[in-house]
Amino acid sequence: MVSGDALDMISTLSDILLVLIISNLTFKEALRTSVLSKRWRNICRETRNVSFQEAVITQTYPAWVDEDTKREAFVGYTLHWVSMFTGGIVDTFELSFHRPIGYEAEMRTLIDFAAATKVKNLVLDFSDRLWVNRDEVEASFESTMIQMPESFYRLTGLVKLKLLACRFDASRLAVAGSVEFLYFGWMPLAMITSLLPKAPLLECLQIKNCWNVGLGAITGVNNRLIKLVFKNCVFAVQGTSLDLPSILIFKYAGNVHSFTLRNVNKEMDEVSLDFGRLSQFQAGLGTHFCDLLCSLVSAKTVTVCPFLIQVIQDNVNPLRLRADMKTTRLVLMTTLEPREFVGIRFMINSCPYLETLTFQLVVRTAVRMVRVPIDANGYWRVGIFHPCFKNTLKYLEVWNFCGDFYELQLLKNLIRVCRVLERVDLYAPMGLAVDRLDRIRAKADFVRETFRASSADLSIHLY
Repeated sequence: MVSGDALDMISTLSDILLVLIISNLTFKEALRTSVLSKRWRNICRETRNVSFQEAVITQTYPAWVDEDTKREAFVGYTLHWVSMFTGGIVDTFELSFHRPIGYEAEMRTLIDFAAATKVKNLVLDFSDRLWVNRDEVEASFESTMIQMPESFYRLTGLVKLKLLACRFDASRLAVAGSVEFLYFGWMPLAMITSLLPKAPLLECLQIKNCWNVGLGAITGVNNRLIKLVFKNCVFAVQGTSLDLPSILIFKYAGNVHSFTLRNVNKEMDEVSLDFGRLSQFQAGLGTHFCDLLCSLVSAKTVTVCPFLIQVIQDNVNPLRLRADMKTTRLVLMTTLEPREFVGIRFMINSCPYLETLTFQLVVRTAVRMVRVPIDANGYWRVGIFHPCFKNTLKYLEVWNFCGDFYELQLLKNLIRVCRVLERVDLYAPMGLAVDRLDRIRAKADFVRETFRASSADLSIHLY
């Protein structure tokens, strides 16, 4: 709360300085300043950061008002606000309004306003928070999503662009030379390759729930790219070539897609590979995954899914990657069942510098493939003296710990062979009944009291 003296001191500042001050506040906080005085009521109309979020603003309406009335009131409020805007340049304009059908003209008016103020950071989100199925959204795309107006394509000073559920032609954006951040969701991106060469300063590219993605290559033109994220996309090309000399974060979730990675940064921070609920095996896929991981060996943190863990054992070298991973934290999303044992050991053995090993227990479909016969009950008792167990592994985590047979068997043997292990953290699933949680506590006590450890000062905790 600002004191009277402090408020008086601030009020002596020029309008230009006051606009800069309120532009560093959130849009909601900036609007609150309008009650301070008549002068402040006008100043808030000049903020450089404008945010119209339907979910936030309609929460302030009475609960008894029906949704259609709330939506109409929200649109009326936004149009009135921009009509009263007295400022000049807008740095950030955010518009979030789900299912804009029936309000296409009003949405274009708001986008025209953003373009007229030479916006630098533009966020347009017309997606529905209840959407789950990308195919259903694609089927109704032409009839339910609005077309970007001509004013949008004439923007020249964009630094950040985030578009969700828009009808957008990437090839028509006039100048993207200043763009550093691109995010696309719930829309087709056939012409995305034509946009990227116009954005040599691009540092972050995220594409989620999109289809007909025509991304054939990211070339040396985009050599500043540090974060690349794909989630649940359908590609229009057979393969994608990526030149990633500055990449720090690479995340992929979705169906298997062929990536060729070149000139990858030697100091990556994070890699995540999640192929969802796939269960269809293809010959050579294990080798493909090995080649992909070999391109990403510099990553400090690596997360892989059950599908990769199962399929990677179908590789010419079933013991480890042909190159050491520099990974210090390995996250294995796993069912921790025998079908994944070989793949789990493969990943651990490929990480000789591992310091933290995380098992994130999940429920996934088994891959239908021929497997090497193993003694499932005795698998973890012999031959697991990987380099990291002797020299570097200090922290072991198990998420969604229930104390089932294979969980206890693995823990018993890892605790037995890891010589520098300092902590074992077990995390119970959320929302369990009291009696189930009590049984898990008993299992954790069993681990703590009976498992013999090689390291002297090991501590075991349940959360």
